[in-house]
Amino acid sequence: MDKIGIILAAGKGSRLNSYVPKPFQLLGGDYLLNHVIHTMKLSGLKEIYVVISPEISSMDSLSDYDKDIKFIIQKEPKGTGDALKTAVNYIDMNSIILVAPCDVPLVNSKTVKAMLDSMKKNTVSSNVLVGKVKDPSGYGRVIYDESKKEIVSIVEHNDLNESQNKIDIINSSWYCFKNDWVKNKLSEIYVSANGEMLLTDIFNLSDISGETVYTMVEDHEEIIGINSKLELEKAEKVLRNSINKQHMLNGVTILDSDTTYIEKKVKILPDTIIYPNTYIRGDTSIKKSVTLGPNTIIENSKIDEGSSIISSFITDSNIGKNCKIGPNSRIRNQCKILDNCLIGNGAEIKKSVIGKECKISHFSYIGDSILGKNVNIGAGTVTCNYDGKQKKSTFIGDDVFIGAGTMLIAPIKISSNSRTGAGSVVNYDVDKNQTVVGIPAKPIKSKES
Repeated sequence: MDKIGIILAAGKGSRLNSYVPKPFQLLGGDYLLNHVIHTMKLSGLKEIYVVISPEISSMDSLSDYDKDIKFIIQKEPKGTGDALKTAVNYIDMNSIILVAPCDVPLVNSKTVKAMLDSMKKNTVSSNVLVGKVKDPSGYGRVIYDESKKEIVSIVEHNDLNESQNKIDIINSSWYCFKNDWVKNKLSEIYVSANGEMLLTDIFNLSDISGETVYTMVEDHEEIIGINSKLELEKAEKVLRNSINKQHMLNGVTILDSDTTYIEKKVKILPDTIIYPNTYIRGDTSIKKSVTLGPNTIIENSKIDEGSSIISSFITDSNIGKNCKIGPNSRIRNQCKILDNCLIGNGAEIKKSVIGKECKISHFSYIGDSILGKNVNIGAGTVTCNYDGKQKKSTFIGDDVFIGAGTMLIAPIKISSNSRTGAGSVVNYDVDKNQTVVGIPAKPIKSKES
């Protein structure tokens, strides 16, 4: 049988008090929806349907998804049962479907595979992922027959009686179904008094005996549901601890896991040391033996081995081997810093290539520039790259020495082995081996001549 995923993502999420729809709330740097999609793909599901509301259907971000993610619109908010009923009509009857909400995003692929294997092993029609928790308030409860490993019924939180309220087994809202079975069951349930058709009502029909088993999740934190910003923050902590733990098991040193924030897509090689208050985000890769932090942000960047970044912000850039960055530097907008460079003490570099063994520090700004190797940029140097209308480029050749406080008025070329005097304003190209000083800068003759 084909295995197909269905994600229920049409709920309004009103308790989040947010203008952002629930599926597109961020957790660990990615959408809630994307966490569930990722888990389904890792579990071997190649075809995934997402049930969304009409409001979500008009969002531009839907165009970013691959063709194997298909969006189905639930025209009216009639509950989870109606959402699934809408989706199953698109799917071949002879299929196994994995159904999940977008707001229970921490379930992992190992758990999903256990659910699918249980379906096959027990030759049943449905499987419910459940968990035992200390505080089940806010969750639907599961009544089951432990001896038979079967589900008896599922009671929504609002419908619990006094005795059922004490049950500590909760429904995760992740399910496996034979598509033909669940389609028939959905046709037997009714719209409730509040106008919703609840998916869980299929487990309260009288004829499900022997057809529904359960899988007990090993770690109840996998099935945290997110209906408020408080629960989102709780899930963020769980995910952060899980990510940090895995990096530490892989050989990364994290000095304080509570103040280290690493997003899910980040890759880090062993023997990197991460100090407190460090954030590593997006599509970032860190090679071995790198030192990061404290108070550092790395975003969508690549850091090569042996480099050290202290109290700095690196975004959308590549840092070479054995570089020293910071403190208080900012590197942004597709910069390439080649090997053995020193960038520090309040320097900012934007959209530039910095050659090997360059030194840039002490409150300098380098923008829209290309530097050769072994360039020294003195304190307070600025590449004046904006004329009020356009950004313009600066080129600095190999072995150039730029004196402190130099203003380089782009577009400009400073050729190899040349120098500028401290405080110079350079507004024309400088020839090879030439020294210029003054405002505006003018060439001076060497003593040898």
